[in-house]
Amino acid sequence: MPGDLTPAYAIWHMVNLDLIIYSICMVRPLRIEYEGATYHVTSRGDRQEPIVLDNADRLMFMRVVAEALDRFDAQVWAYCLMNNHYHLVLHTNHANLSRIMRHVNGVYTQKYNFRYGLAGHLFQGRFKAILVDTDRYLLEVCRYVDLNPVRAGLVSEPHQYEWSSYLAHAGLVESPCWLNSNPLYEQLNLPSEVATKKYAEFVAQGAGADLWGKYLRQQIFLGDDAFILRMQEFMPGKIKPLAQVSKLQQHNPVKIKPLARYVLPGANMTKRNSRIVRAFNEGGYTQTQIAEAFGVSSSTVSRVIKASHKLGSGLPFCAKRET
Repeated sequence: MPGDLTPAYAIWHMVNLDLIIYSICMVRPLRIEYEGATYHVTSRGDRQEPIVLDNADRLMFMRVVAEALDRFDAQVWAYCLMNNHYHLVLHTNHANLSRIMRHVNGVYTQKYNFRYGLAGHLFQGRFKAILVDTDRYLLEVCRYVDLNPVRAGLVSEPHQYEWSSYLAHAGLVESPCWLNSNPLYEQLNLPSEVATKKYAEFVAQGAGADLWGKYLRQQIFLGDDAFILRMQEFMPGKIKPLAQVSKLQQHNPVKIKPLARYVLPGANMTKRNSRIVRAFNEGGYTQTQIAEAFGVSSSTVSRVIKASHKLGSGLPFCAKRET
């Protein structure tokens, strides 16, 4: 391709690119993965049913996300967990979006099903991922995510909703370690202590903004023509996309840690309680099962879990690995 495109060639090239993308997207949305990509990712409950029923589920989901980010070296720049779906602005340091999402949806589904004695799908089909031109639309897409509870009518102001990144972005609470607000503050070109207030003002101005209607291209690009042209390098045919998750993998997700491995003989009460909480949140075991394994009453397990939720009610915390 010539270094400097003539106007006629550029128009011809753009039209043909749109036709190629459109023809592929009509069959199945593209998965374009490369180092340094940023996506707006959404996944909804099967048949629009809930994916979380209480705060224990919400914390469990956040832990799974934190584990995936740590395991696959990725970052979340904004998030919102609703009752029947979630949003992530996800930045990948490697070309591994599909692996990250396989972990998030697959592991969380297994934990959720185990906790409630269910089987089968929790999420509706494949997750949806839109590539974001961060130079132009990072602030807008993060605002869209943080305003989701307001648009849904759950709250009148974004700061009233606990399970989104808005409180951290606006400097109203301490940020969980897996949430990175710095890219937003860099876009605002302000130090973080000033940028938090500026971001809150920016969000307040965006209640009626039409992000997708104005800027979404071919279901998978949030960017202009120049951005789409740059994405050609990473489209199928240039770089082989990661293989789709096989049916065998879909029906055999990562195994849950055996309950007995959470029990630490001779542990003091603090250590024991920490392991009880981990067995409940990470393993998805019932309080009765945990009580039997630890040799305590169900009421003790219930009390320990409730106490942990009060301590962590304001913010989902990071994944912590213990041996």
